[in-house]
Amino acid sequence: MIISLLRLTRLYYSLPLAGGFIVILSYLTAGNLSPAMNEIIPAFFSVLTIISAGYVLNDVCDVHIDRINCPRRTLPSRRLEPKPALIFSIMLFITGLSLAAFCGIAFFLTSAIVTVLLICYDLVSKRIGVFKDLFVAALMTSLYPLAFALLEPVDTPRLSVLYIHPAWLFFSSLGYEMLKDIRDAAGDSRNSPQPVYYSIRKSFAIASRLSIITASLITLLPFILGLCHEVYLVSSLTAVVLATLAAFSRPTVAIRYVYAEVALITAGSLVDLLVFGP
Repeated sequence: MIISLLRLTRLYYSLPLAGGFIVILSYLTAGNLSPAMNEIIPAFFSVLTIISAGYVLNDVCDVHIDRINCPRRTLPSRRLEPKPALIFSIMLFITGLSLAAFCGIAFFLTSAIVTVLLICYDLVSKRIGVFKDLFVAALMTSLYPLAFALLEPVDTPRLSVLYIHPAWLFFSSLGYEMLKDIRDAAGDSRNSPQPVYYSIRKSFAIASRLSIITASLITLLPFILGLCHEVYLVSSLTAVVLATLAAFSRPTVAIRYVYAEVALITAGSLVDLLVFGP
């Protein structure tokens, strides 16, 4: 059962996102995380557990749809029943908020707001049509306000990157979710209260790819503005290539390109900071 529960947390998503939170904090503190480790460590695990809880709850809410779209997943394949998964999700949410309480009132309140929004998303996402993609993109971008709620920013040129990258992550996440909607149109249409016909329209597919390409071009701005250096530039140019490949690939393949792009920009941002300093 433990392995089945862990699979529901989708650590291949939640761990990189929590790692991205640390990269944001690195830019916020000019690369000097040491003085704030007492807050950063519990905040990291708080973010990780809340994100993981959201994925578990999402699988519980979508189990009937996943029997069509993803029948091999843990719940639709009946390797685990929804009830223990729901209990596990609640435990993770409680753990995440408990850890957030050790990180100051601002971080706790921001985490609580994100948690409420995440739960609302899981409960109503299939009923709000295309707005679900905007909703989840906003949730992904909440890593930035969470970081600002945790630590005071240090005024360096790199700090301005944190006012550019939210737009990149928003549009990347938006395009990614739209591609997933296209991939999952069959199950979503058959099981949603209102069939999601929007996801099978050609204009929707075009919009998803434009969102991904726009996001990749936004990543060039920190280098153009002199906020980042050559290591970042290489990752940014590669991200543009990956986004272009995604634009001409079928959704199941394009999703992997976008995932790689986000991971690359996150890693490139960190390495550029470590090599060239604040």
